[in-house]
Amino acid sequence: MTTLTATRALTSLHARELLRDHRYFWFALFFPYGMLGLFLLIGSLVPKGDGGPDFSQTVIPMALYLAVTSAALTVTAGPLAGMRSKGTLRLLGTTPIGRARLLYTHMSVRIVMILCQTVVLLAIAAALGIVRAANLLPLFGITVLGMALFGSIGYLIGGRLSSPDAATNFGTLIQLAALFLGGLTFPLYLLPSAVGRALSYLPTSFYADLMQTQLPAGRPMHQAWISVLVVALTTLVVATLAVRTFKWDQDEPR
Repeated sequence: MTTLTATRALTSLHARELLRDHRYFWFALFFPYGMLGLFLLIGSLVPKGDGGPDFSQTVIPMALYLAVTSAALTVTAGPLAGMRSKGTLRLLGTTPIGRARLLYTHMSVRIVMILCQTVVLLAIAAALGIVRAANLLPLFGITVLGMALFGSIGYLIGGRLSSPDAATNFGTLIQLAALFLGGLTFPLYLLPSAVGRALSYLPTSFYADLMQTQLPAGRPMHQAWISVLVVALTTLVVATLAVRTFKWDQDEPR
């Protein structure tokens, strides 16, 4: 079997494994669209101009965030920990496939999923007139940057925890904390100044800040280039930790 054939076969294997995993996949696939509909409904009911957040503006950034974090955390950390607990990682890691190719193909399926969701969400945004055409490409780029950030976190969690449930729950906790404390759901400028400023220094808040730069009435707390730098450096650090601490076998020392 050639290298290319082996890579294709392994990628196909990961894709089938993802599709068959009803516990994680279907939730991660449809959750962003369900929340999109909910946020659109809330936006239509909340009075405009009362000083509160305009959900009609933030609905697409929040949906993009949920698509990225659901795939990068929910369908990455839990299934990866499950593969280790069943001995699959140890077994495949000893074959000619190699450990690096195993992880690259596992990752590529998740990347395709996120990119497809992103394109669909941006197409919906353009069709509904929620996002201006000039903002579509920057939002796509910001989403790709977020995919790298949260993907590295997902592999760090899945690469260390032995329990699929623990990995999934921990990933969900990070997802919700970043969503509600990063400024997308509830703008940080509405919080007491000291609290908002402290939360704005979370790496995930810098990512949310980048989303704010693409909103008509967005109020980012940091300059865009600083946010990009922080997100990129955080991704590099977390990805390095994920590689160095990855456990292939359930019985490897912690």
